[in-house]
Amino acid sequence: MEPSTPTTVGLSEPAFETLKHKLIDLVEPLSDSQLLDLADGIHELLRQRRTLRQHHAERMTERARLASLS
Repeated sequence: MEPSTPTTVGLSEPAFETLKHKLIDLVEPLSDSQLLDLADGIHELLRQRRTLRQHHAERMTERARLASLS
């Protein structure tokens, strides 16, 4: 039996665990300030992705609404 796969696009569980351990090894030598800057950058990336997804969903909803009126 195959392991369950997530319903969204992303990494498999083993690949995610490997990446997580590699990231921990990479950030361990960073100063607190550097690590906070990195976290801020990741947070901003997530905000931008969320905004893009929301805009896309709104456009698709509007298209569907217009198509149903035709």
